[in-house]
Amino acid sequence: MRSTLSLLAATGLLATGLAAAVPAQAAAPAAPQAAAELPTCYPAVPERLVMNNRQTHYTITYGKGCPANLYNADWHGRQKGDPDNILIEFLNGSRQAKFTLYSEVSPVGVVTFTGDEDGEDSEGNAVAKLATFNRMNKFVSAVDLTVTKSRGVYTLNTAAGNYRPAINKFVPWGGKEIVLQYKQAGTSTWKQLTKVKAGSNGKASFRWSSAATFSFRAYIAGNSVVWDDYSPVR
Repeated sequence: MRSTLSLLAATGLLATGLAAAVPAQAAAPAAPQAAAELPTCYPAVPERLVMNNRQTHYTITYGKGCPANLYNADWHGRQKGDPDNILIEFLNGSRQAKFTLYSEVSPVGVVTFTGDEDGEDSEGNAVAKLATFNRMNKFVSAVDLTVTKSRGVYTLNTAAGNYRPAINKFVPWGGKEIVLQYKQAGTSTWKQLTKVKAGSNGKASFRWSSAATFSFRAYIAGNSVVWDDYSPVR
C-alpha cells in the first residue's frame, strides 16, 4: 500500500516574562505536505493479443513509466466469459513476467488489465501506480505472397489462412478476399492493384503486365474473432 507523508504539526509557547505570566498560545498548524506523485507504470503487453495455439505464451518486460527500483508488481487481465483471469506478475525484482492465453477457454474480445495495488520497492514502499489499460484478444490470420517477373509480366501468387481453435490448426481461408497492393520504386505510397478471391485451398493468383519496377504486398481484412494481416513486402 502507498505510504503517506506524516503531517508536521509545529507547536510552540510564547515566552513568558518574570513579573507576569502570559497565557501560552499554540502556533497555527502548518499546511499539510502533498505526497510525491508516483509515476504510472505500464507492462509492455503487445497492442494485439494473438491466440495461435491451445496455449499461446507471452514473455514481457516493464514498459513506459516503470521506475528502476520497482521490485514487485502485478496485474490481472479480465474479460467477459473468461473463467481464468490472465495474471501478470513481476516478483522479487524480476524484470520479466510470463502469461498464457488458452484458446479453448479464453474468448475473443477486450481484456482489461488492472494493477492489484501500487508497485513496491524491495522495502515495501509504493513507488509506482500500476496503470489500467485494455488490449484486444483475437485469433491469428496470415497472408503470404510470392512475386515473379518474366518478359514484363508480374505473376503474384498469394495464400490466406487462419487459426481454428476447435481443431487447434492453422487452415486455408477458403473464399477469403485478398487485396493486392503495389508501390512504385522511389515512392512511399501503397496503392490498390486488385482484389482476388481465394479458392478452397486459400490460394489465388494474378498476372499484371508492366515495364516499371514495383514492390508488392497482400492484405486480408479481419473480423470480430480473427485479426487482419499484411504479407511481407515482395
